[in-house]
Amino acid sequence: MKRPITLLFVFGFISCEKVIDLDLEFEDQRIVIEAKINKKVNSNDGFAEVLISETSSYFDNEIKFIEDAEVSITEFETGQSFDLKFDNNKYFLKIDKISLSSEYELNIFHNNNHYQSIEKINPSTNIKSIERGTRDSLDEDEIEIVTTIDDQFGYENYYLFEYAKGNLQPVSDEYFDGNTFSFSYFINKNKIENNSLDIVLEGIDEEYFKYIIQIVVQTNTQNGPFSAAPSSIKGNIYCVNNSELKPFGYFKVSEYDSFRLENIVID
Repeated sequence: MKRPITLLFVFGFISCEKVIDLDLEFEDQRIVIEAKINKKVNSNDGFAEVLISETSSYFDNEIKFIEDAEVSITEFETGQSFDLKFDNNKYFLKIDKISLSSEYELNIFHNNNHYQSIEKINPSTNIKSIERGTRDSLDEDEIEIVTTIDDQFGYENYYLFEYAKGNLQPVSDEYFDGNTFSFSYFINKNKIENNSLDIVLEGIDEEYFKYIIQIVVQTNTQNGPFSAAPSSIKGNIYCVNNSELKPFGYFKVSEYDSFRLENIVID
């Protein structure tokens, strides 16, 4: 598909118009898999959630979810296999008694292809407190949120905070191992609905920590259709029967804690 784009230049009373044909044909269509198993801290139960979609062109704003895949999770320790059901654009299943010691295998079958990944649960700590901060941001539309956690001593821990949907903050305990640690996150006021903010903390491993940092960096440096194309970010899901098929996305297994900050004062 070719779509004409008109560029207009005006210099005083003189104008010139040039039509440029950009080749916007999208050929490298790939599958996108965002999969996770979550277990609440201090609880045995959790859930599995898998979102599967297809990549699309820059100008296509609609996500093309895949609803005819076969999705299952296998717990190696017990040999149990769980089938996930599709509903509301995702595959979902509640899981009783998630094991802290077992590996979990994700299997997806779609269009005669078999996608797979194996992960073990990453422990998390509790959210000790979250409060509205007092420091100002360089952006007047942002406010400070101060988060405090107690880190477990002697372990190389990695965490992922999500402030409302899609606002991510990866954290490593390299410089605060075993200590109580508070850090700031500045969030746009428009992300806060009804003066409340939902925060989720997940335990992650080093590989996912590196993966999500690339996601955050590339998301924050997008400058429209004429910016440099982002590099391909390698996840941990692969195609068993065809190594040339390289899906986007990641499979993570995490403990999590959640917190709702209410009655936020927004200036």
